[in-house]
Amino acid sequence: MHMTFSMDNSTEQTMPEERPQDTHQHRAHDAAAERTEGADLPLRGIRVLDLTRYLSGPYATLLLAEMGAEVIKVEVPESGDDTRHIAPKQGDVSFYHSAINRSKSSVELDLKSDHGRDMVHAMVADCDVFIQNFRTGVAERLGLGFDVLSKINPRLVYCSISGFGGTGPDSRRAAFDLIIQAESGVMSLNGESDRPPSKLGLPVADLSSGMFAVQGILAALLRRSTTGKGGLVEVGMMSSLLSLSVYNATRYFVTGESPKRMGSRHPGVVPYGQFPGSDGNVLLSTFSDNSWKKIVDAMDRPELADDPRFSTAPARVAHRSECDDLLTEVFSHFTASEIVRRLGKAGIPCGVVRSLGEALDMEIANGSGAITDVRYPGDVGVIKGVRIPIKFDGQWCPAKPAPALGQDNQILERYLKR
Repeated sequence: MHMTFSMDNSTEQTMPEERPQDTHQHRAHDAAAERTEGADLPLRGIRVLDLTRYLSGPYATLLLAEMGAEVIKVEVPESGDDTRHIAPKQGDVSFYHSAINRSKSSVELDLKSDHGRDMVHAMVADCDVFIQNFRTGVAERLGLGFDVLSKINPRLVYCSISGFGGTGPDSRRAAFDLIIQAESGVMSLNGESDRPPSKLGLPVADLSSGMFAVQGILAALLRRSTTGKGGLVEVGMMSSLLSLSVYNATRYFVTGESPKRMGSRHPGVVPYGQFPGSDGNVLLSTFSDNSWKKIVDAMDRPELADDPRFSTAPARVAHRSECDDLLTEVFSHFTASEIVRRLGKAGIPCGVVRSLGEALDMEIANGSGAITDVRYPGDVGVIKGVRIPIKFDGQWCPAKPAPALGQDNQILERYLKR
């Protein structure tokens, strides 16, 4: 869920008070642990000022934080990021907020006040990266645009994530992931051909724009290491999804025809997609011309290998329905795991179609380390989370609890006199 925003707040205050010790709210840093855990992470020493909310920006800063950057998240006083209030919760911690705001600090500032703006200006002078996902034009109205902040700190890498980019007729529109999925054409590719378009099960516009933002930030930091100058990084959710359309976009430009929805099938490859076994579904992917013989041999139906309707790749595409129907009948006599075992042994890429819960439980059982326990103080306890999918030197990046609102307001004290 991404939304560009203006951070309206009716309560102005000169300096947020640090909240009292509270087992539900206060997540104090263990300074000794911080000095050792993650000491060799590649972004250690990089300071990021984070003015993002919802998902696209916070996902970007999650990646930066767990690769070692110090991320200072600026939140609306008293209420904080809206994701703090999304149920379900464990104790007082939202599942949503905890997933995308791990390993960060939290301070409270009213960005619509002179004090809030001045504090951001003071902090920017001491930061390597500034990131926001305001609606286009809002940062400039708040006095936090690139032109202003780059004068304060010429080495600053300034990143802006927006829905429809910084220019053009749609640039000032608010944007949610669902809207971008619809308007980018991505939804038109998802679902079965005889059903209306369907949104993807993951917020791909938010997540992809967050990942592209990180790539842009890291590239700008690398450039700064040789030029000494920062710069402006702009990422749009719309352009992110159009970029992910890759060969589908090129196919349209070559043929003038928009790709059609085909569910899990492929327009030029048969068999390809999802098939039911006796107790669950499997998915297989075949690109080589000799895959058909391997499949039917593995499933004890060698007599089908020379059927002229299926013996070559073009013939199978021409007889797609017959091929799919035949494999559905063949697979119906075997469990999903047995189909995968047989086809895997034959060298056919395949897998069981699992629920997310099944996949997570399997990953825990496999002991890969991709799932970690993040321990919160008080009665919140442990919240399991999926680590960012990057290892350095064979080690996973550490994952620390998401901060309580304003738990790091003391950070602001060092900027009061600047």
